[in-house]
Amino acid sequence: MEIVTVEPSAAAPDPDTLAESPERTVESQRQWIEGIQVEGQRMQGLVEDMLTLAKHDTAEVDAQATMGKQQEKLDLAGMAQRAVLQFEAVAFEHGVEINAAESSSAPVFIDGVRGNIERLLGILVDNACKYAEADGRVVVDTKREGKHAVVQVTNTGTPIPSSDLPHIFDRFWRADEARTSGAGGYGLGLSIARSIVEEHGGTLSAQSSAERGTTFTAKFPIKKD
Repeated sequence: MEIVTVEPSAAAPDPDTLAESPERTVESQRQWIEGIQVEGQRMQGLVEDMLTLAKHDTAEVDAQATMGKQQEKLDLAGMAQRAVLQFEAVAFEHGVEINAAESSSAPVFIDGVRGNIERLLGILVDNACKYAEADGRVVVDTKREGKHAVVQVTNTGTPIPSSDLPHIFDRFWRADEARTSGAGGYGLGLSIARSIVEEHGGTLSAQSSAERGTTFTAKFPIKKD
């Protein structure tokens, strides 16, 4: 079992300091409470992510584990475009331009669980926005390749070292500080993304270079009608 150590982000105000500067008491307590709330939200997110992975572990991680359970016909292209719209504010906050590729307008259908596919797209797009760096760009593309539906999320920015690529889907794994500075998180998002794709009988891979940026590619089998 893997163990994560979480360092508290806020410390209780010092009583002696507050006694010397009573005018700062309210502001210090407010900051302290806000720090506790932020840390609580982070811990809640961590617990929810670990529960998600535990559910994936207890299920048979293959196409049959998910197929037939809340499954429906989904337009992957339409869902990807909605994800782009939903993350425009996040991209703006990071100083990043985000777009759906022009080739993504045509519908691409898969059989899947809507909530899980939405979470997958959210993880990949959010990850791309965080690592694209200021004045960078994120592009989301969907297409059909033979018997597979494909969604690709590409971002500019510092590439992932080739030595790190084999580990990026490992739980609790984080890249070097130069790439992850300020990104936050506990290194579970991509593990969850891979589990979702595999439950749908697909594959999730990543490529990264200084010239082409970083691209995550999810491939899903297309069932015959």
